[in-house]
Amino acid sequence: MESLALNGIRHLADLAIYGMAGLAAAYYYYTHQKKELPGGFWGAAFVAIIGAVLITMLAGLEAWFIRLVSWLMQPKFGDVLLVRVNLITAVIGAFLFVYILNRINQNRTRR
Repeated sequence: MESLALNGIRHLADLAIYGMAGLAAAYYYYTHQKKELPGGFWGAAFVAIIGAVLITMLAGLEAWFIRLVSWLMQPKFGDVLLVRVNLITAVIGAFLFVYILNRINQNRTRR
């Protein structure tokens, strides 16, 4: 049985992974693509984090997508699951939602 502290740390690690995926997607679109996004960088980061969470939940822990990419990454150290977030689906979800946000904004480029 897991302790309450360990469960809390895992939840914080999950939130950190979602946050990093969202910030990476927003940074890419805002800085490298120079896209003008509603809410600027932080608005894009917020939408990307929501996208990372939703797409990861949609994919699920036992879904076909995770089995397909399980050979790419296993967030385990021995038999202990370090992070319950699938990094690939979190990053794809974050980038997908910032892309959708960019398309809603008519693909404008920042000057």
